[in-house]
Amino acid sequence: MQTLKEYTLEATPVASAEELKNRKGPKAKRIAIGTDTHLRGYQAARKVDNAAIGAVANLRSETELLLYVEKQREQAEEVVVAYEAGPLGYGLYRKLTERGVKCLVCVPDSTQQQKKRRKNNQIDARTLTSNLFNYLNGNEAALQLVRVPTPEQEQARLASRQHDQLVEERKRLGAEGNSLLLSQGFGSCKHWWRPKALSRLEQLLPGWLFEMLRTWVDLLRALDEKIQRAKAALSKGYSGPRPKGAGANSLVQLGSEVLDWNLYKSRRKIACLGGMVPSEWSTGESQRRGSITKVGVPAIRRIMTEMAWRIIQFQPQYPPVQKWQEVLGGTNRTLKKKAVVAIGRQLIVDLWRLETGRATAKELNLVMIGG
Repeated sequence: MQTLKEYTLEATPVASAEELKNRKGPKAKRIAIGTDTHLRGYQAARKVDNAAIGAVANLRSETELLLYVEKQREQAEEVVVAYEAGPLGYGLYRKLTERGVKCLVCVPDSTQQQKKRRKNNQIDARTLTSNLFNYLNGNEAALQLVRVPTPEQEQARLASRQHDQLVEERKRLGAEGNSLLLSQGFGSCKHWWRPKALSRLEQLLPGWLFEMLRTWVDLLRALDEKIQRAKAALSKGYSGPRPKGAGANSLVQLGSEVLDWNLYKSRRKIACLGGMVPSEWSTGESQRRGSITKVGVPAIRRIMTEMAWRIIQFQPQYPPVQKWQEVLGGTNRTLKKKAVVAIGRQLIVDLWRLETGRATAKELNLVMIGG
């Protein structure tokens, strides 16, 4: 008689609670993190793929933020961080980049917060995260990115800007002395702290007023010395031929603000960098253009305006100068200023063409000196 075989069923092993905790789900494609940076803390909001923006994390230090980002890297194939440019500089950008994290630095924008009349760190972080997500998905207008310099470029730019700050401080202190002279009916004296001017003032002014002026003299003369040293250091940074009327100092400062001429692929972009393009308010067939936008780098606009005045004097054959010759020879000061801005706008475009090899000085009808 055939006997039935005995079959035994084994229960499926059940995962322990610890195993379930350690079990990882599939990685997300991308996590976008918007960070509101401050000296004493960071607020970070994240958006995982197409999910809603999560709660804002309050982090007490940059170290905590870096650890937070590292944790997100374990959960996604790509992590992108964005923060607004500010007084903290580009240290966070460089540390994240060294760790292989894509980081974007953008221009601060609180347009939406101003419309709603509500602004705080959490709102800023969530808004930045939303804008970052839109930017990564093709809306290039969602973020206005900042050109991040290399450490060497940043050092050169800081040296250039410190020179300008010294000049501004000298103007401020010089104006303090002039205000004393004007208030007591002695008129105005340019560079009154220089030895010759000060010796003349000593003979004209009452003792008490002259002593008040002397309060600023040591500071102003020290600034004169520092400015001369800064100018000498800047001039050493330039070699090779340059357009007549474009000083070595100005070209070094311009280069430190532009960072890299090859970053700009068209004349429109390099002109926009200085904010020297006309504003526009057009709709349909109606076109209306106004004064320049002034949305670029203010230092570039100042350098190009000063350079344009010198080009007018030293290179009258330059085509843009010839184009505006009638206005420059007139008496309308407003039109003259507009002409100088137009010449400066064309000049920075031509300098870009020279620096990138798109044209030669002969083709641009520019006289070069040095070499």
